[in-house]
Amino acid sequence: MKKRTFAVDIDGTITENGGGRIHLDALEALRRLNNMGHDVIYVTGRSSVEAFLLSVFGGTTKIAVGENGGCITLESDDHILLGNIEECRNAFEIIKDNI
Repeated sequence: MKKRTFAVDIDGTITENGGGRIHLDALEALRRLNNMGHDVIYVTGRSSVEAFLLSVFGGTTKIAVGENGGCITLESDDHILLGNIEECRNAFEIIKDNI
């Protein structure tokens, strides 16, 4: 069997009615994939820490992508930031000066 990686969105994909409750049957299916040797990585527009916590409590691969791809969390204290903080600060100054 060839190992595969599944990147799974959280909100509106494995949540019930968009209310933030995880659909347990979906989580069980993802856990089964993980137990078969595949990777299951949660990807979200929310914080990567939220997705990482789901991976811990959900029993899947302990990697999460958050902030719309701007951060990868590998451990509770290991985060890879892909954004440029200076660009964010410049954007903030432009918005602040024009409001």
